[in-house]
This record gives sequence, structure tokens and C-alpha cells, in this order.
Amino acid sequence: MSKNKDFQNRLDKLLSDESLPQPKPAPGAQTSPPLEQIPVIPATESSPSAKIGWSDFLNAIDRSERIGYSFSGDKISTLSIASVAQLLDEEIVDVPLQVGDETVGSIHLEGDKTWTDDENRLVASIAQQVSQHIENLRLLEQAEQYRNEAEEASRQLTKQGWEEYLQTSTELSHGYSYDQNRVTPYNAETTSVDDAEIITQEISVREEEIGQLQIAAPQGQSEDISELLSTVADNLSTHIEGLRLLDETERGRQQLDKRAAELETVAKVSTAAAAIRDPESLLRSVVDLTSFSFSLYHVSVYLLKEDETGVKTLNLTAASGKTGYKMLEAKHIIPFDAKKSVIAQAARTEEPIIVADTTDSDIFLPYPLLPDTRSEMAIPMIVAEQLIGIFDVEANIPNRFSQDDVRTYNTLASQTAVALQNAQLYEEQVQTVERLRELEKLKSSFLANMSHELRTPLNSISGFTQVMLEGIDGELTEYMEDDLKLIEKNAKHLLTLINEMLDMAKIEAGKVTISIEQVELRALLEEIIKITQSLATTKGISLKLESDIPKEMMVMLDGMRIQQVMLNLIGNAVKFTEDGGVTIDASVSDEKITIRVIDTGLGIPSDKLEVVFEAFSQVETSTTRKVGGTGLGLPISRHLVEMHEGRLWAESSGIDGEGSAFIVELPLNLPEENRTEENL
Repeated sequence: MSKNKDFQNRLDKLLSDESLPQPKPAPGAQTSPPLEQIPVIPATESSPSAKIGWSDFLNAIDRSERIGYSFSGDKISTLSIASVAQLLDEEIVDVPLQVGDETVGSIHLEGDKTWTDDENRLVASIAQQVSQHIENLRLLEQAEQYRNEAEEASRQLTKQGWEEYLQTSTELSHGYSYDQNRVTPYNAETTSVDDAEIITQEISVREEEIGQLQIAAPQGQSEDISELLSTVADNLSTHIEGLRLLDETERGRQQLDKRAAELETVAKVSTAAAAIRDPESLLRSVVDLTSFSFSLYHVSVYLLKEDETGVKTLNLTAASGKTGYKMLEAKHIIPFDAKKSVIAQAARTEEPIIVADTTDSDIFLPYPLLPDTRSEMAIPMIVAEQLIGIFDVEANIPNRFSQDDVRTYNTLASQTAVALQNAQLYEEQVQTVERLRELEKLKSSFLANMSHELRTPLNSISGFTQVMLEGIDGELTEYMEDDLKLIEKNAKHLLTLINEMLDMAKIEAGKVTISIEQVELRALLEEIIKITQSLATTKGISLKLESDIPKEMMVMLDGMRIQQVMLNLIGNAVKFTEDGGVTIDASVSDEKITIRVIDTGLGIPSDKLEVVFEAFSQVETSTTRKVGGTGLGLPISRHLVEMHEGRLWAESSGIDGEGSAFIVELPLNLPEENRTEENL
């Protein structure tokens, strides 16, 4: 036990030596496992390999540290291969040095004795402390390496920052001279330092030299002045760097303010342009506002044109100022394939083109009316990946436009292009609407004139047919009488068609009116049944009226127009009904008059219930359809009902035999209005 105590005392003394770094848990480092979890590995077993971090740390190429040490008595020496081989013959203990779950080394103990459990735990405790200490040393060295790398990166950034600053700061001199009277730019040829000793001190920022401070000192005072110069140089370095950063910050702020002002101007110009519908006025407003807002020498817009032969040109469409007015009068045009033209090249490449100085450019095309142009930028106007023109801006100073300006003016050009396209589409729509209105008027006028011209001879045909049927011109044979009756029937049918076309023309022209008066509704419906009864009898179907309307009930409406509506509806129902019959169901409820014309005919498909109310439409459109007509009866009827502030619609299952129903709904109390219908 005395040997064990002696060994423990020596080890404690070694670990407590203040000359050695003491183990401290590293931030973020994993703690070692408890002592009872650390295994004692027999000497014959090999330890696992270390982590990649330890592999880098123990790189034999970059580092010269020994990988092992031996301790005997009071002496620590390098562990050699031979000493390891000698230990293998003795009874030894091998305890791993672990960092987290990784083994980074081991402690070997030799002795001519059997090691007890207490001794093994003691060695494990020592191994734990040594492991933590070794890991701390490794992390400390890595942190130092990272710090050096960060400082090097900072020095490089400082160097680059100063290089960029000196390139953009054209007002700075390479040096300054102070002669206790004034500060002047330094000139080695004119600055005299006779009989003086030159002391030089470098000016550094983050260990990066940015200049030198020189002083002409009297002979014999160089040592004192050198110390003072070093202090001044340190303070001057900090002050100069602060001024540079302040200058760059101010310059960045000015650029941001300029950018914000430009974007605000773009927004104002775009808003003004979007409110203009005339393309020519739109472009004229854009160029004038842009020229004034950005203080430019000249602004113009060229639109791409292509003739019938495929030749493309860029035609001046808008230009600012009086000069622009003269250019527009001269109808200035640039060929699309012009080699010497900033505008043509921007059109061909569809990319922005900047000419920093027009006096040193091979593609600048001078124009006599713009003699003071010194810089130019052409921006393509593209909508939906299609070039429509070029937005061109010019300045009377060189280097006026930069890449930042490209983004600003590109936004303005794009918004102008969209506004221009919208204005052109709007203008086309207006022209189309006006043309359609003209065509509609021509159609209505044609229908009215045609109906009038056709009705006059048709009335003559009907009149002479009646005369012949009455036998005024002589006795008729049976065949002659049948022929004349057929002529009369078709003449009446043709007259009905002509009247419908005339009514439709008047409706579309807004010339149809109604005359409201008191009408006995039940009597009106009974009269309509009498008129149409012969139609139903001819087809062998029934026609009946079912009504709960009182006989003496008076309503306000245009009796003739409602009679026209009902004749159209009943006539359609009879035409499309082969079996069964037609029923007119009239009722009054909730201050409404409802009249339903119900048939048992073909029926109407559900997708055609509204189509039948369109002019010239037919449910059956084939050339072999069984019934004829112009398709104007239902549209005219709906319009007349709506003039009474009512509704007309159709209901049907579309199944042949179940028929359809046309419902007329009229208000019971229609205000009386004095309206007169224009003469036909």
C-alpha cells in the first residue's frame, strides 16, 4: 500500500503542476462517462480509431508532437517502440483515454503484482482527468486556429474595402504634406526636407497597411519622435478607418435615397400612364414625365413595325420637348438591322444597351437635332416575350447611366409597354363596338325597309285574292277556288312573318312602346281562344281555358300586345303538338297574374329552355324539320312581357309527349302610363 500511496502522490503532484494547463470542461464538449462505466482493457486488445477531428489534430505531416510518453519515477520521457515491447512481457494494465464515445489513447501501467479493483478505479479516475485535459488542449488550439483565420479574413476584407474606396474616391490625393502652416497634396519633387532625418511609421488597419506617416525630424531627436509617431499613427489609423466607413455609409445612404426617389417617380409615371386610354397620348405623357422627373436631355419611344415584305423598322412614336416634336414631324425611322445605332442593337439583342460616353462609342448614331448627347441607354419594351419597341433615354453628361439605372428604367419600360398594349386593345374594342353598333343600325334599317316594301305588294295579293274568291271577277271552278284559298293562306302566313321581322327591328332600335289601359282580362283570354280554336281543330287536338279570374276583373295593360303574346304562345303550342291538346291556365295570387300555356307536344331539352328566346333560333335546326317559322315570336313576346314589368319563361322535361309549359307572369297593379306606339 505504501507503493500505491507513493505513486498516487507523484501523480497528484504532476497533475497539480501550475506550469501545465489545468483541465476545464470545454464549451460544448461531451463529458466523460462515470468511472464505473470505463472498462479496463487488457493489453492484448487494440483501441478503436479516433474521430476525424483527432485525426486532423494528430496529422503527422503538419504536426511534430510525439504520440506517446512514459513516466518512471520523477522523469517523463518519450515512449519508444522498444519500451512498449518490453512492457508486453510484464503484467500490465491498459486503460483507455476517452473523449465522449471515442478512444483517443490509453494509459499503460506495469508491475510485478496483480492489480486490485481499487487500483483499477484509481487509474480510471486518472484516465478520465487526462482525457478531459487533452480534449481541452485540442479545442484550445483549434479555437486559436479559427481566430487566426478570422483575423486573416478581416484583413483581406479591409484591404479590399480600401482598394474599392480609393477607386471610387476621385477627390483623394495619394498623400498630404503639412508644414506647420497648411495642408497640401504631397509632391516629392516640390517638398523639401533638407538637413532632416526622415522617420517612417506605417499606418495599418487590422494589420493591413494602408499608408505611411513620415516626419522630417531634426538631427538627434529621432528616438523620442519615433515613439510619438507610433502613438499618432495608431490613433490616425483608427480615425482614418472611421472616416472611410462613415463615408461609405453616407454614400450607401445617398444611393438608397436616390433609388427610392427613382422608384417613386416610376410609380407616378406608371400610374399616370395607366389612366390614359389613347396610345399616342399615353406615350407622349410618359416621355415628358420621364424627361422632367429624371432631368434628362431627351427621352423617346420607338415602336417596332413590319411591312408586308417582312422589313422591320423602328419608328419614332413619342419624343420629349420641342426637339421631339420636330423629330416626329420628320417621321424619324431607324432600320432594324442598322449597325451603328444603340436603339437598333437593343432591339436585335432584346437586352439593355448603355453608352457611357458617346464620343468613344462605335455604335452611337448622332442626330443633328440632339448635338449635346453624351450618354445614352436603350431599354427594350417587351410584353409576353414579344418585343414591341425601345424606350430610349439620353443625357448631356457622360457616365450618366449605370446598372442600377437599368433596373429602374427597365421597370418603367415594362409598365409602359403593358399600359400601351392595354390602351391599344381598348382602342380596338371601342372601334369594334362602334362598328357593331353601325352594323346593328344598318340591319334594323334594312329589316324595317324590307318589311315595309314586302308588305305593300303582299297586301295587294291578299286583296285581289279576296276579290276573286268573292266571285266579283267571275265564277270560279272548284280547283280555282282551292288554289286561291291556298294563296290567301300563305299570304297571311308571309304577312305574319314580315310583321314579326318588323317588330324585332323596332325592338332592337328601341322604338316599340306600349299603351296602358283598363282591360277585362278574362274576356281577353276567351277572345284569344276563339281566334286560335280553328288552329287546334284543324290538327285534331283540344284547346281549352281553365281560369279562376273573375269575369269583371279589370287590369292595367296593353291589350293588343298581350293578345299578340298569347297568340304567339298558343300558335307555337299547337304547331308542336300532334296528340292531346293545349291548355291555358290563368290565375291571380299575391298581386300577380300567372298565365300558363301547357301542351302535350315534343317538349324542349333542358339546355334549350333559354335558347328558344333568342332571335332566329329553333329547337329543331335540321333542314327537314316539321314546323317552320322565323324564330322571332318568342323573343318578341318576352320583350313585350318585360315592358309590362313581367316575366316569360319555359319549363319542360324534354320528353316527347310530356310537352312543355310557357309561363307569363304580370303584375296585378301596373301603374298607368300614357305611352303611344309609333306608327309602323
